[in-house]
Amino acid sequence: MTANNHYGIFKTKKAKFLAVKYNLDLYNYNLYSQNEKYVTYLDVLFIVENLWLDHFMYYTEEPLKLLTDEYDSLYYSLSLKYPHLLNYN
Repeated sequence: MTANNHYGIFKTKKAKFLAVKYNLDLYNYNLYSQNEKYVTYLDVLFIVENLWLDHFMYYTEEPLKLLTDEYDSLYYSLSLKYPHLLNYN
């Protein structure tokens, strides 16, 4: 007997909730991963980070409305993680 996955294509509740929060497709597995049985939190996080990088680099629409402090914190954390992309000096 196997346990049912109540998160659809997602491996964990955390992964599914992040996808829901950013209004990502909840049914098309191929948008997220080609290698795993389920979509992991890191797969979803990769997409979310890239949405934000597009916003910061190319001035696209914000993927999600954030408070100013949250927005600044997110920019700072991404600039530390991807300094070659967000360093304008």
